Amino acid sequence: MRINNIKNPKKIMYEIKGANIPSRFFFAPINTGLSENGILKEEFFDFYKERSHNSIGINYVGNVAIDPEYVTNSNTAYFTDETNQWEKLVKSISNCGSVPGIQIACRNSSLIPIRKMINNNVEDYLNTVRKDLINIPKEGIQDIINKFIDTSIKASDLGFNVVQIHAAHGYFLSQLISKSLNLREDEYNASDLIFLKEIINGIRDKKPNLIIDLRISFLEGITNEMQEKKDKEVLIKKLIDLDIDIISFSNGIYDINKQLIYPLEQWGHACFIKNIIGYAKKYPNILWNYAGNIWGLEELELEKLPNNLSFSLGRSLIADPLFVEKSINNKTHLINKCEYKNKCHYYSLNLSHIGCPIYELNKNSI
Repeated sequence: MRINNIKNPKKIMYEIKGANIPSRFFFAPINTGLSENGILKEEFFDFYKERSHNSIGINYVGNVAIDPEYVTNSNTAYFTDETNQWEKLVKSISNCGSVPGIQIACRNSSLIPIRKMINNNVEDYLNTVRKDLINIPKEGIQDIINKFIDTSIKASDLGFNVVQIHAAHGYFLSQLISKSLNLREDEYNASDLIFLKEIINGIRDKKPNLIIDLRISFLEGITNEMQEKKDKEVLIKKLIDLDIDIISFSNGIYDINKQLIYPLEQWGHACFIKNIIGYAKKYPNILWNYAGNIWGLEELELEKLPNNLSFSLGRSLIADPLFVEKSINNKTHLINKCEYKNKCHYYSLNLSHIGCPIYELNKNSI
């Protein structure tokens, strides 16, 4: 990794695997719900095109399932034979100035995703997941591993420069890396990370220049915070030995506490950033990425942060697609700020797709 423009922390750029990433600010992977039977709706293309600029380094198309069998909900995107729609999307993102990225995900659970923000029956969830993981045969895990590899290779063939492996938020890989959830004692235990190694090596074998990102939940909300931090320290020491380029920090498990994923406003700006700074300083050859409650670039105090620390923005860019551009060019007074209307996590509101009252109100001025 090479870092450019280090004298201006707002305009840092990265060179990774031959790709030029024009900004340290990324559009976070979002499950938009704007897909039906794997076919992308027209609003899907508009959503990502509007949030592609040279002020957005990587524009992640979020939560693309490895197979229709492993979708999060009925409106989750996945690859079909209609590959031209994905080529069109990639070209649109790239032409607008961002590097096209894609988040590859797998939900494999006997549980229906809960809609409420906080699960009042956590023990039932934990017991069910532990049993699911114990009972899934090795062949089933190997099939999922192969699908991660094949989907990542296909994404690269379609033009995506970055693939983010989703191992956060209680998705299948998130469960496998969790010592609180994965009680298996075979090679697919939570300590050896054989499944991640197989996925990464399988992708690298075919696509040596593909940028690989791994997203984890630093805090899961299962045990106490001190124990979870200790567990993640052990995990991260193993992750840095894998052939990955970016490690992205998120938090939470959807079926336990969504507030860790969508932090409350009163928790403060960039409320979890302290958990990642030390790792970015210790491991300068990896690009680290932080997400969670970023509503102002000035508040980040970028000059005090490591240059290999990047940022994924969700709600701020949903409310105003030009949030970063306006911030960098000292036009913060023109930003249409997120007001935590919460329609961005539509599933919790029994809605079929993403929405934002702030964006809808101001879209003609953006």
